[in-house]
Amino acid sequence: MIARPQPMLASALVVLAALAVWPWLRAPGPDLRSQSAAPHAAALPTLPALETFRETTDRPLFAPNRRPSAADIKRAVIKQSDGQTARVVVGDKVGEWTVREITGEKVLLAAGDRRLELTPQRARSPAR
Repeated sequence: MIARPQPMLASALVVLAALAVWPWLRAPGPDLRSQSAAPHAAALPTLPALETFRETTDRPLFAPNRRPSAADIKRAVIKQSDGQTARVVVGDKVGEWTVREITGEKVLLAAGDRRLELTPQRARSPAR
């Protein structure tokens, strides 16, 4: 004997078929493809010129070989004879001395015709 489909299963299939066909049977909405994109373009922000980001492309932030640009200000920390430290840039005065040059290897100070070259010293680790 062949089992007849149950009325509940048949009605469920009819409902599913109706739901599948329904999007094509409803009234068509406006065609969004035919609308002009001009009103939306006005809402977009204007971007700065690419040249504004030149340093970012020339010196990527996380590149392992990144070095300071020539425009970066060089600073040094000098420990004075009284134990205080002075944070200096070229042109600053430390007592009677004027900072003339700061490089990674030295700080050059001048007072009149006298010159003093300071080289970096490693900080001593505290005794344990």
